[in-house]
Amino acid sequence: MIPQEIKSLFDGSQVCWMATADATGVPNVAPMLNLYWSGEQKLVIGDMFMKATAANVQSNGRVCLATYNPVSGRSWKMAGSAKYETKGPDYDMAQAALQKKNPGKSFKGVVVFEVHAVYDQAPGANAGKLLIQL
Repeated sequence: MIPQEIKSLFDGSQVCWMATADATGVPNVAPMLNLYWSGEQKLVIGDMFMKATAANVQSNGRVCLATYNPVSGRSWKMAGSAKYETKGPDYDMAQAALQKKNPGKSFKGVVVFEVHAVYDQAPGANAGKLLIQL
């Protein structure tokens, strides 16, 4: 189970960074803001402007997210697999959440990210340490 302290930084309240790679291994990193938890280890990320990120997820489904809290100095990385969806319950949930926040806006689709591992990324002795294997 992912602790609430970690989940709260990946809930759309602040920017996190999503890393993907294309089929040849060329990396891509992009800021993400519209994130919604769907269950214990599934994070749904709304797509309003994705190009390379969406293509990479559709190509190989390998994703990594990272965030940093400047107040606490805490930082985490989550690695896992993802798929791109344009319909279904996760898409509908994200659309409804976006409509509450920004009526009239809509997502092109969503990245449904299944978290497989969580790592400590804060500076210090535990930097890079695997905290949770799911």
